[in-house]
Amino acid sequence: RNLTAAEQKVARLVEGTGNVFTDYTVKEGRWKNLRFGGGFNYRGKEVIGYRGGDTLRTGPTTATDDPAVDATNPVFRDPYTLWTGVLGYSFRLNPKVRVKVDFRVSNLFDESKLLYFATTQRPPGGDLTNPARVATPSGFNFIVPRSYNLTTTVSF
Repeated sequence: RNLTAAEQKVARLVEGTGNVFTDYTVKEGRWKNLRFGGGFNYRGKEVIGYRGGDTLRTGPTTATDDPAVDATNPVFRDPYTLWTGVLGYSFRLNPKVRVKVDFRVSNLFDESKLLYFATTQRPPGGDLTNPARVATPSGFNFIVPRSYNLTTTVSF
């Protein structure tokens, strides 16, 4: 179904997002002051363009507007989730000095998909002899690869 202008989605609009992070610090016993945690950042599908310029082949060198789609039909970027894990430990060097050590792994599962942010008109299936064109994802950013951070905080 084609959308009315009032129903049309805004370009670059992410349909849903979510961020959750939690951690726990052991309060007693052998692992006292050990902290571990994790969380994720979710980004839903995102409108990256529209299909208003799509055409259909009508002959060997001719094409016409595709009546099945119009400028209100969006092209979406797929959703993705990035996970983070944390391990930490805190201790006192003396009654006045506290040391906190944290190890963080960002993009824990090494998500590596491309994040498309625009579309361009290309021939269906990449067949350059076909005069028809369809909106195809183009222009992208990379997700930052898995990274490791070790930080130390000294409080006195």
